[in-house]
Amino acid sequence: MLYGIIDMGSNSVRLSIFREENGVITQVINKKVMAGLAGYVKKGRLTQAGIEKACFALETLREVMDNFQVDGAGIFATASLRNICNQDEVLNQMKRVTGITPEIISGKEEARLDFVGATRFYPMERGLLADIGGGSTELVWFDAEGAKELISLPVGSLSLHTRFVSGLIPTGKEQDKMRKEVREQLQEVDWPVESGCTVCGIGGSMRMALQLSQELLGRSKSDTSFTLNDVEKLLDIAGSDDPDISKPAYKIVPERMFSMVPGLIIIREIAKKFDCTDFFVSRAGVREGYLITRFLEPAAAKNKN
Repeated sequence: MLYGIIDMGSNSVRLSIFREENGVITQVINKKVMAGLAGYVKKGRLTQAGIEKACFALETLREVMDNFQVDGAGIFATASLRNICNQDEVLNQMKRVTGITPEIISGKEEARLDFVGATRFYPMERGLLADIGGGSTELVWFDAEGAKELISLPVGSLSLHTRFVSGLIPTGKEQDKMRKEVREQLQEVDWPVESGCTVCGIGGSMRMALQLSQELLGRSKSDTSFTLNDVEKLLDIAGSDDPDISKPAYKIVPERMFSMVPGLIIIREIAKKFDCTDFFVSRAGVREGYLITRFLEPAAAKNKN
């Protein structure tokens, strides 16, 4: 069976096509369109240009999905659409233009799906899961029995840039303002997380931090982990006002030009908040969780009955 899942995020819109055979899930393709929808939100509204960008991304990825003749398709949106005040207008126009009305999932549901997807592919006994997206950050504290606490915070790598940064690379003062905002949001989280636990990282900012650690700091290409010390070094590079220092980072992941420094700041503040020094990057997350909960589990239950 083939399944296509489209995830409309605040920074990118992604399509993952999965094959499921006898309970084994394999990703066939992973394609993205860098839509940057969070950058099109003005006074809480997604602008017309943003709506058109979203529709283009949906039509582009649906065409790819249709070519695979999938057996099941799911399309959902996260902070990109749940945090806007003109949601009905946007959904109506999407339906009219593309014929698609994406499911909008709540922040807590996004965190739950992150946990379901990540732990299906990477069994973990206890720890902290962090998914840093363009418009929000989801955190899950879990142990061997499952998720104990979960929360979605309204801070993301792209939304921070849009709110606090006037140019391309954030100035020192702008970085301070972003750090202050992230810390204030994290004050709401009062969980007895074990000091020094490894953080399971999900999302573009986490993958970016790992890639930069490999390319700039000499980590092995096969490594799936990075440290708080790596993040500090990367912030010194990417956040430098000297182009000769910062340029190498932006050459490696140019699509993260606006979200690089904000994403690294969020990672750093999570580590400081929970006294964590190590990050493991999971390649599975919300899309895998959506596939499991919306398609595979219901099918298994139906077959059982």
